[in-house]
Amino acid sequence: MIICDRQDWAREKHALHPVISQAIGWIADTDLSALPTGKYDILPDNKMFCLLQEMNTVPAAEMRAESHFRYVDIQYLLQGEESIGVARAHPDHRVTEDRAEQHDIVFYQHTINESMIALEPGMFAVFFPHDVHRPCCQTHGESAIRKAVIKIHLSLFTHENP
Repeated sequence: MIICDRQDWAREKHALHPVISQAIGWIADTDLSALPTGKYDILPDNKMFCLLQEMNTVPAAEMRAESHFRYVDIQYLLQGEESIGVARAHPDHRVTEDRAEQHDIVFYQHTINESMIALEPGMFAVFFPHDVHRPCCQTHGESAIRKAVIKIHLSLFTHENP
């Protein structure tokens, strides 16, 4: 997992994989306030795309943690405040809903050694496949949030696929 903000990204992008920098660059170059919620292709063939979302945060106990297997998530907060629980994969995590084949997602009700991170607008978190994460949780009560979730296919991190 990586936590950063746009200001730090400008100073520290050399430390991130080029495909992560490409995704953050797309956010920086796109007027997301002018776009309706929905899916936006960044690269063809579902290799990289953005899900622009709006929702209200809820208490963490009401959200299920999730993880993915074929995609890295960049969750970039545009508006509101959001906390996200995060834990490394653990053999004792029990899947409560498996949609891995169809949608590259599995859900867990309980996690082990979960930490909460608080995001404010302009901050983002990068979640890799072993990062179990619980997004859309309240920080200081309910908040209307707008966020961009960039999905990056793992093949873009290999040398065979620039």
